[in-house]
Amino acid sequence: MGETSALADLLLLAEWGPRQLVAAINARLSSQGRDRLRLDPTAGYSWVRRGFRPRPPIPDIAAAVLTDRVGYAITADQLWPGRSRTASAPRSAAAGLDALTHIDDLMRELSLLTTSAPTPSSPVADACGADLTATVLDQLRSAVLVARNRAGHEHVLPEQVSLIAAHVGALRRLDDRHGGGTLSLRYVTAELRNVVDLVEYANYDVRTGRRLLAIVADLAQLLGWLHFDSSRYGSAERYLLLSIGVCRALAAHDRAANAIGMLSYVSAFAGHGHQAVRLAEAAAAEDRRTDPVLRARLLGRDATAAAADGDLARFRRCADRATMLLESGRNPDSTSFLYYLSPMQLAAESGQGLVVLAERTTANRDRLLDEGIDLLADSVASMITPVERPPYARSGLLHLTFLARAHLLRGNLPEAVAVMRTGLELLPQVQSPRGRNYLRRLRPILARRARSSTVADFLPEFDTALSTV
Repeated sequence: MGETSALADLLLLAEWGPRQLVAAINARLSSQGRDRLRLDPTAGYSWVRRGFRPRPPIPDIAAAVLTDRVGYAITADQLWPGRSRTASAPRSAAAGLDALTHIDDLMRELSLLTTSAPTPSSPVADACGADLTATVLDQLRSAVLVARNRAGHEHVLPEQVSLIAAHVGALRRLDDRHGGGTLSLRYVTAELRNVVDLVEYANYDVRTGRRLLAIVADLAQLLGWLHFDSSRYGSAERYLLLSIGVCRALAAHDRAANAIGMLSYVSAFAGHGHQAVRLAEAAAAEDRRTDPVLRARLLGRDATAAAADGDLARFRRCADRATMLLESGRNPDSTSFLYYLSPMQLAAESGQGLVVLAERTTANRDRLLDEGIDLLADSVASMITPVERPPYARSGLLHLTFLARAHLLRGNLPEAVAVMRTGLELLPQVQSPRGRNYLRRLRPILARRARSSTVADFLPEFDTALSTV
């Protein structure tokens, strides 16, 4: 296949012309706050006819929108074979962290990251699973200075810290309910940058300093999750790793364990199933408390990692133990940042894991899918009631996509369409690019079943709804 025909053939498969591809790229650029990079509508013709490769980041964005369109992974090098990148490769998410030996090093790294990436573009590449595991196990253990008293610098007041902490809690709840798009990424990035400035340049006593650093850790963790929700795995991993470093400097083992568990979840979706399991084990080892809610959360992460690794026995063991622990009840001292975790949330994650396992095997596939459908149907219903103001619309949409996929794999076309209609109703409430992308990736599967009148009647409705978000 020549350089020109590679892109042409993929456009044919996507049922697009050069103008449609450029329009999709421009829409993605706008969603990322990068309108200054918008392309002329005719730019794509030279790519197809002469094999011209545009400057970064356009090739990667072209690959991303075509991936969403056709439903399987496409890279820029497949679109323009033989045309090397003109830009230097981005650094790995785990690069250079072994040199961070003091809390001030972590602050400088966070300051650099928030300054160099004020928009959602990812400045770092996804680390390989082994590098992430090695970094969590062997690095990120820094000394901490939690008080400053320098002439000419104002003191941070406890009331100011309380206000910031309340704001961070509200931002976390907003993300849990609706997900994080471009605006959320920009806002939380600026918030973290401001708090890091306080840590670096203001004065404070020991108690206030510890509270400020805990807020830094929480904001870095939230930004990691927001970048993951936008499918920017490298930035997600970098922020989570730096959050772990701050947590360990504070000896905040519960926060560190939770962040490592989140890193395991990210790794599972990045395709590093085996390393995701190792990270889940590291998260459990980090936990020094006996809080059943945190233990249930970490076991749930382990179950997700096991599903990504294709380990059904481990998945069932961890999922069952997580449910038993959570149903035993919360103590008054239960970890506050896990307020959202409920038996229904764990059930939804278990249903998702069963669908992932079913896609990896032919043995007992139908049984796994049926079990996943039952768990997902019940749990998602609780997430999106009442429909007028869904309490957890982002989670509801994400898990609805797995429920629809399970129905499609079982050949239950009317049920799959009904589930997707419910997902479309949630779109105005959701700012999660990941949730929307998962929904879009069902389009090629639907198209292959367009001989069914149920599917054929639904496809125009599906396309119209997704064209407006």
